Amino acid sequence: MLWFLLLKLLTAVVSIGLGAGILARDHGLKINRLIAAFLFCNAWWAITEFFLHQQTDPEMAAMIYRLTTIGWVPLGVLSMHATVTLAAKNDNPITKAIPWLYVMLALVLSVSVLTDFVVAGAMPGNFNWRPLFNPGMIVAYALVAVPMLVTLVSLRGELILPGDGGQLQLSRIIFFGISAALFAGTLTSIVLPLFGIDAVGIATTLVAMVGLATAWTLNRYGHSLISSQALARKMLDTLDDSVVLIGKGGVLRDANRAFLRLLGLPERDVLGRPITEWIPDFGNHLDSSEPSAFMEVHTREGETIPIAASAPVAFRGGGRLIGQAFLLRDRREIVSLQRRLAVSARLAAVGDLSKSISRSINEPAARTRHSLEGLSRDWQAIEKILASPEHGGGGGGSDWEAVEEGFELIEECIEGVDRIFSIVREIGGFTSESVKGEFSEHSLSVIVARALRVVRAHAPVWLTIEARLDPDVRIECHAADIERVATNLLMNAIQSFEKNPQNDAHLVVAVGATSDLALLHVEDDGCGIEPEVLDRVFDPFFTTKPVGKGTGLGLAISYHIVKDHGGEIRVSSILGRGTSVAVELPRILEPIRPPPLESSTV
Repeated sequence: MLWFLLLKLLTAVVSIGLGAGILARDHGLKINRLIAAFLFCNAWWAITEFFLHQQTDPEMAAMIYRLTTIGWVPLGVLSMHATVTLAAKNDNPITKAIPWLYVMLALVLSVSVLTDFVVAGAMPGNFNWRPLFNPGMIVAYALVAVPMLVTLVSLRGELILPGDGGQLQLSRIIFFGISAALFAGTLTSIVLPLFGIDAVGIATTLVAMVGLATAWTLNRYGHSLISSQALARKMLDTLDDSVVLIGKGGVLRDANRAFLRLLGLPERDVLGRPITEWIPDFGNHLDSSEPSAFMEVHTREGETIPIAASAPVAFRGGGRLIGQAFLLRDRREIVSLQRRLAVSARLAAVGDLSKSISRSINEPAARTRHSLEGLSRDWQAIEKILASPEHGGGGGGSDWEAVEEGFELIEECIEGVDRIFSIVREIGGFTSESVKGEFSEHSLSVIVARALRVVRAHAPVWLTIEARLDPDVRIECHAADIERVATNLLMNAIQSFEKNPQNDAHLVVAVGATSDLALLHVEDDGCGIEPEVLDRVFDPFFTTKPVGKGTGLGLAISYHIVKDHGGEIRVSSILGRGTSVAVELPRILEPIRPPPLESSTV
């Protein structure tokens, strides 16, 4: 019958698939191996029944019947072993009998396959072949039935009485499922054939259904219910911190998923390799007694990540030392916070310093500039005298060259004093702390557009400036401060092209929004910033520009202003390819207007 053959094939495929899936999940667990074993035995049983149905030779049918015992005889012992393991009854007296039962199982299977001690032969029936049994069938059947009856009697409190929990439910599914399969197999393969009645063998299908119920239970309650080891592994995999097990010679023996995510590598490329391939300084910490150590992880992408490694914890298994376990904590967020605090402290120090020195510098600088302006007027008078007819009435000569050189020196001095004023004004930006109550509502796009009009005059003609400004983004701010931030960012972007001007250069400034944030993004494809100095761009007075081209305060002041507005500013750059600056500010959300009430007449 075609449907019978298809049923047996489907049963075999389902059993093999479930067993392979359970082993793939974690083949190191005993209960996994036990569940997979009786599923594979069931698959063997179904396959032999498939071939048995197609035989015409009685001797070949008898041989296949003998091979069938490899599938159904072990089910009793495997069911007993799995039930005891799931019920966590390792101290139960029946567990001591399990090794002896496996010895008996090996003997019975060897005799049943190689001799006719269990199956004497086969005779044709109306539907299928009927087995002819010898006395050995009693021994084989007892090896299936007795372990299950003993398990039921010994664990009747756990298996029969009401109780909760996925582990208990799984043990019930396995025990009672195999019991039902045993009953069905006894009825269809032994009892009914003894009375000359043909029956369809459904025992293998019942075992496959037990496997499906097992998979459903694991999916509902979690794989960890079958073993405390699996639970520990699942807990480790949910941690954000990395946990590694280092064996002899510094070889990485095991790691949780957080460490694999940190490296950006699959497990097969990590385990079994020296830990120093990714953490070069780890070798010095293996035998250290220090409670923690700071080092760096080198990822697959070439990124360097700061971490803190805990003191080693000895990990033992089977009474011997397996290795040392370490907790590795990602310190990127901490390091970033430390840098921000350092920048804030420097900004505060500069602000306090500026209060005392600004007036002291401004006063003498103003007098100096006033004197230089007077000197410039006197020099103009001298120039007129030299140009008069009494003194030759024209340019030329050493006197005239001295006057021109004097003009140049005076102009340079005035420019130098103006630069002093500019630096003092920049420093003074740290002392003008914003007050929330003084903020007012503004369109971020309007503010950025004003900054664009200012900086376009400084942009080279070959630079393409692209503006993408969303007019609906509104923020509460000091407009002059935010315009200052936008101007600083745009000027930095324009100046990044001075080292390598290019005809297809682009600068993009964009204003957008998320659900609660206003976004300002400035991106250029200029010279970029070296990776080793990228972390210092917000430090006061730090600049990569040539001497006389920058004060090193533009980004520092911008950082101060953005933070004062409750926002964030981030810089990313690739040397030779460009720089991107992102500013996030709290956004004013448009109030949701309720729909108009519908009028009704009564």
